[in-house]
Amino acid sequence: MLNAIKFRIYPNAQQKELISKHFGCSRVVYNYFLDYRQKQYAKGVKETYFTMQKVLTQIKRQEKYHYLNECNSQSLQMALRQLVSAYDNFFSKRARYPKFKSKKNAKQSFAIPQNIEIKTETQTIALPKFKEGIKAKLHRDLPKDSVIKQASISCIADQYFCSISYETKEPIPKPTIIKKAVGLDMGLRTLIVTSDKIEYPHIRFYQKLEKKLKQAQRRLSKKVKGSNNRNKQAKKVARLHLACSNTREDYLHKISNEITNQYDLIGVETLNVKGLMRTYHSKSLANASWGKFLTMLEYKAQRKGKTLLSIDRFFPSTQLCSYCGFTTGKKT
Repeated sequence: MLNAIKFRIYPNAQQKELISKHFGCSRVVYNYFLDYRQKQYAKGVKETYFTMQKVLTQIKRQEKYHYLNECNSQSLQMALRQLVSAYDNFFSKRARYPKFKSKKNAKQSFAIPQNIEIKTETQTIALPKFKEGIKAKLHRDLPKDSVIKQASISCIADQYFCSISYETKEPIPKPTIIKKAVGLDMGLRTLIVTSDKIEYPHIRFYQKLEKKLKQAQRRLSKKVKGSNNRNKQAKKVARLHLACSNTREDYLHKISNEITNQYDLIGVETLNVKGLMRTYHSKSLANASWGKFLTMLEYKAQRKGKTLLSIDRFFPSTQLCSYCGFTTGKKT
């Protein structure tokens, strides 16, 4: 069974510089081959991961791109794989068309596919090009039989993280006997209402920080572009966004964990989140993070052997009498 864990890491000055190089080189490779693939498509040539990998080997020999050799070659190959996955998601209608990456993005990242070692004795994570190890807060141990499959280093709001994907021999649990079932109705006034009449309030995290965020963004807009003061202020804005995101994610984890622990069968309505995001409720919807909650609910139910059912969004679940089944009409 595949799992993932995220550690906070504390690289030193030299390691930060090398991490920054990996961010930049991975971004250059991704953007180069996005442009390359578009040009090849216009010529009627279909590119695959393997054909682009050969081109990557060739451009690394060019003087213009010689700096790519300073980074782990497998991280550059992972940037290629990410581009291929982005196209696959686009053609499968799971995502929009791939965009060029910018160094101005709040979050930067690169991936490493192998040779990853967690050293609990020294509280470090050893990676290719970082053999001495990066200091980390190892708040949880990996299972003894686990095999590390991949690592991803990211930076947001000047904070560094290492996300590790690992596989265990533990099989996916079989569905448990259904003893207790529940239906969930999602909304904006109240985030979730269960069929047992338990309510989980919609905490408006962004509204709580909105005043601070507006002030920080106003100050940012007045700073000179490219100046150190602007960079410092941009980090302050990013930290506020990160604080809000972390608080919301923690709340959703607690709710999804509580529901999957209490019930064996969970019914959830299928929501057209993309369509609703085009309405005037988009800000509240983004704050509610319905999609993220449903993702959490899905993987937690699977790991615990619980059953998750999707119910048609047009089914009038809140308009039916629980006793006789009569439709009472739209609630005001």
